[in-house]
Amino acid sequence: MSISRASAISLLNSVQRGLSPLELIYVPHDKWPLPRSRPPVQPLQISILDSSFNPPTLAHLALANASRPTIGTGAGRDYDAKIYLLSVRNADKSLKSTDASYVQRLEMMLRLAQDSVAHSAGDELSHQVAIGIIDEPTFVGKASKLLAFLEQRISGLGFAPPRPQLTFLLGLDTLERVLAPRYYGSSPTDPEAEAKMFSSLDKLFSEEHDDARIVCARRASSSDPEDATLARAERFLSDQRIVLIDIGEAEQTYSSTAIRTALGRPDDRSWEGLVSPSVKEYIVQEKLYS
Repeated sequence: MSISRASAISLLNSVQRGLSPLELIYVPHDKWPLPRSRPPVQPLQISILDSSFNPPTLAHLALANASRPTIGTGAGRDYDAKIYLLSVRNADKSLKSTDASYVQRLEMMLRLAQDSVAHSAGDELSHQVAIGIIDEPTFVGKASKLLAFLEQRISGLGFAPPRPQLTFLLGLDTLERVLAPRYYGSSPTDPEAEAKMFSSLDKLFSEEHDDARIVCARRASSSDPEDATLARAERFLSDQRIVLIDIGEAEQTYSSTAIRTALGRPDDRSWEGLVSPSVKEYIVQEKLYS
């Protein structure tokens, strides 16, 4: 697994300048997202690990490797392909001078994919991870662009199934933003923000539109914002359009913020157990966050 930094910069610039809605920085083989060694089953089930990857943690890896919940079409099947997706436009975050650059994050994402393969030796799905970049802050927008991109790619491979079914893999902090009305209103005081939010999410989850799902990792402990988020998600939880899963007692406590904070302190090595071996090596090599 490798990517050229020059190629990654070129594709990143293409997305940031609006010349391309989405680019794949890395694909594991020419037939991706179709299986490499078996006939494809319709519809293709594709998971998207959507994060800022600043840096990727073992919680990201656990979420990416979690089995597909037995819900909806193709219940009992695992995902056919995976995408680790980096958005260069986040609804809540801007790039700081101490953060890893987007190219560094893409390189760490590739290392995370390598560690996923090492962790799942012999598992074909572990060799089905692509690395992508998109310039889109909302999940409704991401789903629309991903579906158009994937349909065109699959058609070019001579295969025409129904549209792929997308499952976004998120942490609870991201789900809180997905279900926050303030991101959907025309202004911070828009009285119709909540109605607009539910209208957008109905499009995201509806079988007649994007037909997507969200799988979200639970946190170690509950909080008031989490309770409010799950209350707004109630109807989507009951329809199994949003599904909560456990990724491990330790992993659910890990955070990228804790890693960056530890790396900012002299001689604090607590971060080392929160990342995969290849990502740890890269952070040290690039002298990130210190």
